[in-house]
Amino acid sequence: MPYLRLLIGNDTVLPAAQLPPVRLTEPMLYAVIRGSALLTAGSSEMRLVAGAGVWVPAGEVVEVRPAIGAVLIPVPARGEGLSGTTIVHIPSATVPALLSAFANALGHLDSAPSAPLTVRGTGQGPLTAPPMPRSDALGVLADALLASPATDLASAVCRAVPGWSLRTVQRRFRDETGWTIAAWRRRHRLRSGAELITAGRDLEWIAHHIGYASLAGFIRAFAEAAGVTPGQWRAGVATEGNLTAEIVVPDTEVGANRTWTRVNGSHVAVWAAIGPAELVIANRSISLSEGDAVIIPAGSRNELRIPPGSVLMPLGYRSALRGSIGAPLEPARIGGLGTLEMLEAVLATYTRVGVVGIDPDRGFSAALAGSRRAPVTPDDGKLAALANLFVRAPELRTCDAAARLGTSERELYRLVHARTGEPLAAWLRMLRMTRARNQLGDGETPTEVSRELGYAHLPAFSRAFRAVHGAGPSVLSVPNLKPTREAWGREQRVPASTL
Repeated sequence: MPYLRLLIGNDTVLPAAQLPPVRLTEPMLYAVIRGSALLTAGSSEMRLVAGAGVWVPAGEVVEVRPAIGAVLIPVPARGEGLSGTTIVHIPSATVPALLSAFANALGHLDSAPSAPLTVRGTGQGPLTAPPMPRSDALGVLADALLASPATDLASAVCRAVPGWSLRTVQRRFRDETGWTIAAWRRRHRLRSGAELITAGRDLEWIAHHIGYASLAGFIRAFAEAAGVTPGQWRAGVATEGNLTAEIVVPDTEVGANRTWTRVNGSHVAVWAAIGPAELVIANRSISLSEGDAVIIPAGSRNELRIPPGSVLMPLGYRSALRGSIGAPLEPARIGGLGTLEMLEAVLATYTRVGVVGIDPDRGFSAALAGSRRAPVTPDDGKLAALANLFVRAPELRTCDAAARLGTSERELYRLVHARTGEPLAAWLRMLRMTRARNQLGDGETPTEVSRELGYAHLPAFSRAFRAVHGAGPSVLSVPNLKPTREAWGREQRVPASTL
């Protein structure tokens, strides 16, 4: 088990969290805003401290091990001027942008997903391998140069492609690879040097082995290519002094947004992390100031309206089977981002790579303890149980649902209308289409979702989906959230019974 040294009290050594590696299918940024973390991407292991992060391209195998007490925000991010895994500077001023990107990746907003966060290179890229030449003749030359890093170029050309002039070789090599022979060769030599550094070989020996006349020349070339000295590379430490890329924060403010209207099968806590928001629930409005949190009871139709510049986060959830919760009257004052306690709860709930040892129920419990709610009635419990039942078994007929709950079908019609003001059929359609949209976000196809919800034909499901969401399941821009969830260590956001 790898260990991460943390200075806690008397220099106690604590193990890093062990999380399974995942092959990324979209580029990701892992940003440490408190504490430290170990991150392995391919064969490179890096120790990140607060103010540093790593951008990792799609296709790379990543393992993230945050230290106890660390806070790490993982977000999808496109790269600009980057060719591989790159260390990123994370100034404190970019934390709101990171949080906004994380919130967008949760999939609860109604608008089309905004452009992903951008990470731009500020120096030479990491030690990625340049491409090999396409032609067989130059491939032989490239193999010869890789086999003997210190070989004279003219001699290698004479042996590999006899009869070719050096100028012709250089021109064709650049046409096929995009690199000059000198730059291509230097990058491969330094990549070999990086592997030998990681293996613990002496730096002076490495310098001469890969063809450098002096240790100073090797150190200078390595630092220019990698952005860190050989000693820093060996230590695997990312600090502000050796970062090679930066987050590009858009100049435009985050626009107004809203969540898509839904009926949840679980009790859900939401948090105004930055700026205000407005909750519309059962035709009532509740204003949230920055730092407020409120619990939306299971079975209640709801939506949240988010003004420009605000960031609203789902804080956590609790199964309706654990008991009913009264309608919200006043939100809880739990605070903004200052202490990071609520952000820890969000990360613990929706990722396995953001924090370690944090109870995911922390945020929900804080919202429950601090808010004021209407007294719980027997009907509250029945509505929550009914919503939970239909989310877990959406194909049920109402008569079967009534039998499972030990009541009559007539009582279900009365209950839903009394608590929501809606006919049972309209409420049930909203509940099922809430699950449908979540399942589309899990990467399922409309045909798969239609079948799981019990529809005999796809057109009938499409009509019901369009009536609730304003567009058909194949037309509406529902982002596939599965790649992000896998990168966060969760294949699905939450169990189906809590959607």
